[in-house]
Amino acid sequence: MTAPTTNGHPSDTRDSARAAHTRLAYEALKERIAAGDVGPGAWLREYTLATSLGLSRTPIREALRLLAAEGLVELVHNRGARVVSWTAEDIDEAYRLRALIEGYGAGLAARHADQDCVAELRVLQDRYERALDEHVQSDSAAQCNDDFHAAVLAASRSPRLSTLVASVSSAPLVRRVLRSYDDDDRWRSVMAHRDVITAIQNADEELAASAMSSHILAARYSTLQQRP
Repeated sequence: MTAPTTNGHPSDTRDSARAAHTRLAYEALKERIAAGDVGPGAWLREYTLATSLGLSRTPIREALRLLAAEGLVELVHNRGARVVSWTAEDIDEAYRLRALIEGYGAGLAARHADQDCVAELRVLQDRYERALDEHVQSDSAAQCNDDFHAAVLAASRSPRLSTLVASVSSAPLVRRVLRSYDDDDRWRSVMAHRDVITAIQNADEELAASAMSSHILAARYSTLQQRP
C-alpha cells in the first residue's frame, strides 16, 4: 500500500522534472534556430524532436508554445509548428521598436547607473571587442553583444523593458547578422557601444538614448541584407 503524500512530494518531484525537461527542450530548440540548423519556414515535428532530444513529446510541445510566445515559431492548426519567416517589413518594424525601447532604456540607465555599473559595461564591452577581433564565426560575439545590451537594460532599473525587447526581437536574426559582419560593421558596432557607455558614465540621458537608438537603426540594414 502506498503511503499518503501529505506534503505532496511526489507531485512536486514530477512537476520539477517536467519543468526541467521543458526548459531543456526550449533551450535546445532555440539554439538550433539561432544557429541556423533549422531555417525559416522549416517544420518542427514533435516526434522527430522528441527522438533527437531523448524526451517525451509533452516537453517538446510546451517548448514550442514558449517559442511561439516569443515569436520564433508559429503554431499552425492541424499541421504543427514551423520556424517563423521574417519579411523585410517585419524586420524593419522590429528594429524600429527595439530602437525606441532600448533607446529609452539607455536614457534611464544614464539617469540611474553608478560607477560599478559603468565598470561592468566596460568589462562587457572589452569582451565583445575581443570576440570580434578573433574573427571566429561562432556565437561568442553574439553572446557578448547580448550581454552588453542586457546590462544596459538592467541598469535602467525598469522591470518591463527586457520583456518588451524580447517580444519584438529575433535572436536568430541578430546572431546570423553578427556572424556576417565585415570590418566596417564591426567598427561601427564597437563605436556605438562606446558612445553608449560614455553617455551613461556622464549621466547624459539624451545622448545615451540617441546613441543606442542610432546603433540599432543602423544594424537594421545589415539584418535586411542577410534576410533569407
